[in-house]
Amino acid sequence: MIDFRHFPDVFNNLVNAVKLRYVSDGPAISYEYGTDAEFISQCLIKDTNQLEKYPLIWLVCGPKDNQQVYTDPCIYSIAPRVFICSLTNPDDMTDQKYTNTLKAVLYPIFELLVDEFAYNGNIELDPNFKYTVNDHPYWTEPADQFPDHLSAIEIKFENLLIIQQ
Repeated sequence: MIDFRHFPDVFNNLVNAVKLRYVSDGPAISYEYGTDAEFISQCLIKDTNQLEKYPLIWLVCGPKDNQQVYTDPCIYSIAPRVFICSLTNPDDMTDQKYTNTLKAVLYPIFELLVDEFAYNGNIELDPNFKYTVNDHPYWTEPADQFPDHLSAIEIKFENLLIIQQ
């Protein structure tokens, strides 16, 4: 039995449900988690095998991310940060990246992910649940860290209640 006190496992179950519902002619969705530095490292293309991991859902697990605040011995709230990213043409203008990558690939995955929150037995959506979304059609800050071959959506979820089973 999976210990659902560990949010990466709960989130993995969400991503697996999204994978089942996501329809695409391209590669399947990948899921990984780790620190911001690990995310940056994973996003750098080092060889052609890394191209197969996109679209990628990355759960940020840093020192301040995913802190669990217990409201009950079996329920905790968490405010995870997630990136959904995919390859994009570095020569495309911003409007083309929105059309070809964000609207066509990233937002459909994001909508499925948020939709799955309502169906997961380990997640309770309370009235205080909310999230913010930041589009990254191209990476410019810091320019030396993120490559321009990716577009991404950064999501910060707040007041996500996790039920331990």
